[in-house]
Amino acid sequence: MDKNACTEAQFNVQLKKLNDFIADMLSDAPILVETEDNLTMSQLRVLLLLRMNTQMNMTQIASCLKIHVSTATGLVNRMINKKLIKREMSEEDRRVILCVLSDKGHNITDSIWKVVWENAHLLSAYITTEELNVIGHSLDILQKAWGKMKEKQGDTTSSELLK
Repeated sequence: MDKNACTEAQFNVQLKKLNDFIADMLSDAPILVETEDNLTMSQLRVLLLLRMNTQMNMTQIASCLKIHVSTATGLVNRMINKKLIKREMSEEDRRVILCVLSDKGHNITDSIWKVVWENAHLLSAYITTEELNVIGHSLDILQKAWGKMKEKQGDTTSSELLK
């Protein structure tokens, strides 16, 4: 670790601030708690993963959620029963089964993104261009640090999925 690296306590304070901010932003999203399907947080995470990545196989989903493939399979099966996602064969390799959002899953993630986008847009009236550049620079630093950490761990799954 770099001698100039922040302490775990310093990092935790800032991480809590970020977590609290995101929670506040999302708290205005009644769709997250009032969906007719009574979605779990794990199910919401899968929906958002598929929204960001279009399609994923079971191993990728399990890796991103840090759960065993058999646990991910059960989670996906429940979501298929709720008609939130569907399975499709890969066009490149018909042996590979991919999970994709259904129309219903797209509608839910569209509603979530809409609330997040609206809240973020409202913030723009209260942030200067200079402050926005600081936020952008900070996000670049976090992304670079994340990439370095994943590279050191030999884990390319997350970075590959975000491309």
